[in-house]
Amino acid sequence: MTSSLVPNQSLAPQAPGRPPEIYLPSLITEAGPEISRRYIEFFLVHLRNKNTREAYGSALKQFLDWCNTYELSFDSISAISISAYVESHRGSPPTINQHLTAIRSLFRWMVAGGLIDENPAVEVKGIRHKVKIGKTPVLSDDEVKALLQVIDVSHVVGLRDRALIGTMFFSFARISAVLAMDAKDYFPKGKRYWLKLHEKGGRYHEIPAHHTLEHYIDEYVEAAGLAEQSAVPLFQTTRGQSRKLTGRRLQLQEALAMVQRKAKAAGISTKVCNHSFRASGITNFLTHGGSLDNAQRIAAHEDSRTTKLYDRRGDVISLDEIERIRL
Repeated sequence: MTSSLVPNQSLAPQAPGRPPEIYLPSLITEAGPEISRRYIEFFLVHLRNKNTREAYGSALKQFLDWCNTYELSFDSISAISISAYVESHRGSPPTINQHLTAIRSLFRWMVAGGLIDENPAVEVKGIRHKVKIGKTPVLSDDEVKALLQVIDVSHVVGLRDRALIGTMFFSFARISAVLAMDAKDYFPKGKRYWLKLHEKGGRYHEIPAHHTLEHYIDEYVEAAGLAEQSAVPLFQTTRGQSRKLTGRRLQLQEALAMVQRKAKAAGISTKVCNHSFRASGITNFLTHGGSLDNAQRIAAHEDSRTTKLYDRRGDVISLDEIERIRL
């Protein structure tokens, strides 16, 4: 969740380490301690994925603040008010549907806890939306090469950056799965090295490392001295301009800032993001004869339709074809 979130330690269950910060909208606190406790448990107990917590936290804050604007109390929220929120929402259909899913999930959790009798969101319909092609910005092969070549690999930070980008591109991995890796998750099996990626829902996905990626990671691991430190994060932050690793795990926004700096230095105009390398890798794989089924297995997608969203070969329209348009 965002920096505006505040911890409510008194309501959070006691657990080892620091509990996540949970933002309590005024509408929730005004509903009483039982609703407040159940709301916090929704995030700490029911939602186990960090990214889902953040997305649902943002969605519910926006919805509950909207309700507060119209002077609704928590127990007066109805299907009509939720429908009005959906109708007034200015986001894209996927965003609106995600917010509605978060609202449904929260009220379902409240019903399960015996705090309300029925879920007012259950009958509210979302926005019909069919996606045929993904919106993730994709880099061409030349752009990926240019980005990798612009990285200064004379020091450990540059080696880390190259290994991180290479892992996303050659393994089709989500950035969160890559950043969750420890040093032990790059390991030998037979004559090759493999990657153990931390996927959603606590699942693990093991794939062999591309030979180029092996080279990238080997050089980084050697320079960072990580070969004998199996329990430490594989991709770590650095201390200021010291070019020394801190042992702290690199975070999503830090990785994004790095990627965007490198793209700018490489003169890439595409609005690149961390997810771009997943889409670029899949498109490259399919362009060079890889099958959709194998791309799905490498990417650990449950459904091949998801993999198809990353197939951007159709984005490339040759100049010769365009020149067929004549007056």
